[in-house]
Amino acid sequence: MNKPIILLLTILLASCAETNYYQVYQAKPEGGTLTNNSIVFEDKNCKVFYNLWNEGGDIGFNIYNKTESDLVINLTKTFFVINGFAFEYFQNRTYSNSSTSGSTVGFYNYSNNVNTTKVEGIGSLSHSITYIEKPIITVPPKTSINISEYHVTNLRYRNCDLLLYPSNSKIKTLKFDGNNSPFIFYNLITYKVAEDSVRFENKFHIEEITNYPSSKMFQSIDTSYCGDRLDYPVQVFKNSAPNRFFIKYGTGY
Repeated sequence: MNKPIILLLTILLASCAETNYYQVYQAKPEGGTLTNNSIVFEDKNCKVFYNLWNEGGDIGFNIYNKTESDLVINLTKTFFVINGFAFEYFQNRTYSNSSTSGSTVGFYNYSNNVNTTKVEGIGSLSHSITYIEKPIITVPPKTSINISEYHVTNLRYRNCDLLLYPSNSKIKTLKFDGNNSPFIFYNLITYKVAEDSVRFENKFHIEEITNYPSSKMFQSIDTSYCGDRLDYPVQVFKNSAPNRFFIKYGTGY
């Protein structure tokens, strides 16, 4: 095969290869405080912590009970609301855990999902535990609990002013406020402390959306373990933040 044909095939293969892009959203908390590690909403009874940075935007939260009494969350009256549509946190699901006991040797390779365990002997015992999702969650005094169920979106936002596959020199950011934002979302947390019943709203709106090629999303950092520098760098997101999240997409055929 001559060189011009090889060069042509190389160009064709490169043009068909998938290139990754990221649509990055920046949210503004309304009434919350942005820190380096979280977004915090607070009232007299509790603090609620968020970190949206995840694919699709994780709207799950950690709630800390500031009081000396139990804080009781009613999940049937706790909702994730986005653009006027409400989704209940309580799903009334049934879970089941099962296990088998016996005389065994070997191991289970979790990373490859391959069972390499050999069973010795003539019998084994199986049992399962079934439990139902609780509609009420109690947070003891001075403790916290995580509640997670929803993401903000799994669909890219499309706009004629936002290039779907921008080059490094043609990156553009769309800006919004609370009146024209394409995503307005919040958690409505209903809880009770002693005789105090509260519905606590934690509200956000998207204030910026930007499409980036993957080359603009990552940076290499040197790492160390117990004081010893490792031989290879680690790729990390450049501009991750608690009030940002992303959707990854590509150009592959």
